[in-house]
Amino acid sequence: MTDELKRNAPDRAAGSVTPSSLGAAEDQARALALGLSAALNVAGLLAAPRLLAKAMRTQEEAPTGEALSAVLENATTAFRSSGDATGDATGLVASLSELRDRLSTWEGRSPAPGPIVEAARGVLRALDIGEPEEGWDRWEGPTEEQTVPPARQMPRILRVERMTIEAWLAFDSPGELCEGVLVEEKTSTALEDAVAAWFLTVLRAWALPRGGVVCGRGHKLAVSAVSGRKPDVCVYMPNDPSAETGAPSTPTLVLEVVSANPADQRRARLTTSREYGALGVRWYWLIDALNRTFEVFELGSGGRYIVFLAAIDGTMSQVGPEGLAIDLDALWAAVAPMGL
Repeated sequence: MTDELKRNAPDRAAGSVTPSSLGAAEDQARALALGLSAALNVAGLLAAPRLLAKAMRTQEEAPTGEALSAVLENATTAFRSSGDATGDATGLVASLSELRDRLSTWEGRSPAPGPIVEAARGVLRALDIGEPEEGWDRWEGPTEEQTVPPARQMPRILRVERMTIEAWLAFDSPGELCEGVLVEEKTSTALEDAVAAWFLTVLRAWALPRGGVVCGRGHKLAVSAVSGRKPDVCVYMPNDPSAETGAPSTPTLVLEVVSANPADQRRARLTTSREYGALGVRWYWLIDALNRTFEVFELGSGGRYIVFLAAIDGTMSQVGPEGLAIDLDALWAAVAPMGL
């Protein structure tokens, strides 16, 4: 049974990706990130008597129970409103609510009352954070070795000196060009590599008899006068009307296999989406190998992409270019040995 969401279809299934839903998802993700950070900071501070005492000594103005309670109120709201997206958040919301209520009347001093300390530890348990080896009563906070660096939201810069697009096209080393700066390419797993290879084979079988050219990883695509990308797959078709600029070097279709890395997610869904749209690429495909999703975007007015189709299985007989079909069941079966 094909799970296919067609453009402008009145019965578009829940879970379809649209520009507005992408914006809402970004707002929700931001609220969840802030809520999680608040929950960890407040609960971690109150769960360990020594850590709270240390904070009281080093801060000019100690946090009040009322202020901490207000912070947790925002976190509670974020997790409660996103329960469907985050799984079963009932236990976490209940723990946050209990700590929030206890803090509302606390005068803010060290040591914290036992019920507040226990409620804070309950929040950490709900987040799957257990008691440290030395015990909560002796814990004074994470050491430098224990600190986990946050996931990078932007690619790492490989070269400080600015580079022209001509120099990048002739450059024989890894890296993409972003606004004249050489940055690292996206990372990929063996599974993502296998998915990219499968699509490369299928798209070549469709394009070559029609006079098209299909390029895989390593192919350099100049998306502007100052930026260049290396998509997973580029499909060039003769006399394609999709290029608004009329440039013969504009691909008809660009495919990206989405990585779980936050920096790569941002690259595929925000940065390169704008770049490919401005270049005039008519069809933009995104494949999430880990979550088994296949999204097709078509270039609309103003260089912006709109959702044409989204699916998880079945055979897609209309995926953009005429005569091109994609059998998702065959794809997942082919990459199953890679651990999917």
